[in-house]
Amino acid sequence: MLIDALKKSLDATTQVASVPVIAEALSFYVKYGFQQFRQESMKLYLPMKSVEELCLYLGT
Repeated sequence: MLIDALKKSLDATTQVASVPVIAEALSFYVKYGFQQFRQESMKLYLPMKSVEELCLYLGT
């Protein structure tokens, strides 16, 4: 489900400029490369470049 959501986010960047995917913090996401914001440690982000690399790696 996470990979599908990330793929849809990446696809949407062709229509809307976006830089990261942001998630409310659950340590689950950290193992997928999400990083904490300095000012808001309960929010995580994953740069679109990382999303693109993950999608290419998975062939989606």
